[in-house]
Amino acid sequence: MRTVTVIGGGIAGLQAAVFTAKAGEDTLVLDNGQSLVENTSNIQNLVGHDSVAGHELLNSGEKKLEEFGGEKKEETVEKLERTDEGLKVTTGSEEYVTEYVVIASAGILDYIELEEIELEEGVEGPNMMDKHIVTDESNRAAENVYVAGLANSWEYQTSICIGDGAKAAINLLTDLRNEPFVDHDM
Repeated sequence: MRTVTVIGGGIAGLQAAVFTAKAGEDTLVLDNGQSLVENTSNIQNLVGHDSVAGHELLNSGEKKLEEFGGEKKEETVEKLERTDEGLKVTTGSEEYVTEYVVIASAGILDYIELEEIELEEGVEGPNMMDKHIVTDESNRAAENVYVAGLANSWEYQTSICIGDGAKAAINLLTDLRNEPFVDHDM
């Protein structure tokens, strides 16, 4: 059984996974290879970068994930359900049982088979999502299920998605450890 499985390897999903992997948790990212930021060539509003391409951010995130012991697989998720063993994530080729899930798949939510997940209408416009998952203030949608990025919000900005992934991971780790989780590099 994995501790954390992140569904979606875009900016929000990778940021969440980097936090949980760095915290020493067994972390897997499942990604269909279709991140929306991949084709963004000139992100200028991100602190620490004059300009950066989306694929550069994704590559950097994947390297950090690997550096901290996390794993990324290119597989499309077909089902997320709750079983007696935990949360089960099914892809076209594998089944993964995990304690926690972070949903960070922009616009693709039809695989979710959790009755306790509530969806709300998205915002109309170009590159907007039809539906979003309702969460509490800590990005929790259900027991052991967190949501980040465009699955959670209409705010279509790279920096917001990165922050949302970090927020989901910090709150997941806080719940997992039953105390406020703090990640400070010294």
